[in-house]
Amino acid sequence: MLNGRAAVRLGGIGGILFVVLFVPSYLSAPDSPIATSGPQDVIDYFTDRQDGILIINGLLLVFAAFFFLWFLGVLHGVLQDAEGEGYGFSFVSLAGGLIFIALVLTGAAVEIVYPATLARFENFQQDAQLGFLSLALSGWMYRFAFVGMAALIAATSVIALRTRVLPGWLAWAGFVAALVALLRFLGPLGGWLALLWVIAVSVLMLTGGVGSTGGPHTRTVRTS
Repeated sequence: MLNGRAAVRLGGIGGILFVVLFVPSYLSAPDSPIATSGPQDVIDYFTDRQDGILIINGLLLVFAAFFFLWFLGVLHGVLQDAEGEGYGFSFVSLAGGLIFIALVLTGAAVEIVYPATLARFENFQQDAQLGFLSLALSGWMYRFAFVGMAALIAATSVIALRTRVLPGWLAWAGFVAALVALLRFLGPLGGWLALLWVIAVSVLMLTGGVGSTGGPHTRTVRTS
């Protein structure tokens, strides 16, 4: 049975594997179609990159989400243990992480719906309008996802400053990363900073830099 330190290391491994599997999808933002692309450009895009889209934005994200949940669950446990009977910021971090990964998977499902349908059904009639809609909707879902990531990072940083469960420098850097992630629609920097934050926390989990009591938080019950 895992002890507290081994469980924290397991969360660190999960965080690193999440980033490794997530980065190919984050790097695959299409340079085409662009705003002025025509219907045939969209059809050619999904036809030519069908296998790559299904693997990178489909299969890899399935495993990335699996490992992120391990990272998130362990981090929530550590934060809750450190916070004790605090203000519930650990639950904000958990909710933010769940919102992030749920919207990422939803956005990926929307993005791959065109090539997935093309791969499965021989009688599918290609429609560029479906492709336009898929790309636009998935793009906004990915942006909305980073609202959850921003909440995860900010709540964790608040707890870190109050409890020293994480180093102070990472807490302050986390506030910056959270703000930029919240403005993800302005550019990709917010996403990269969020991924760097996950890597930093994961490395601390692996090296023992995350404060943990090694067991469940115990509360004192008063009796009259």
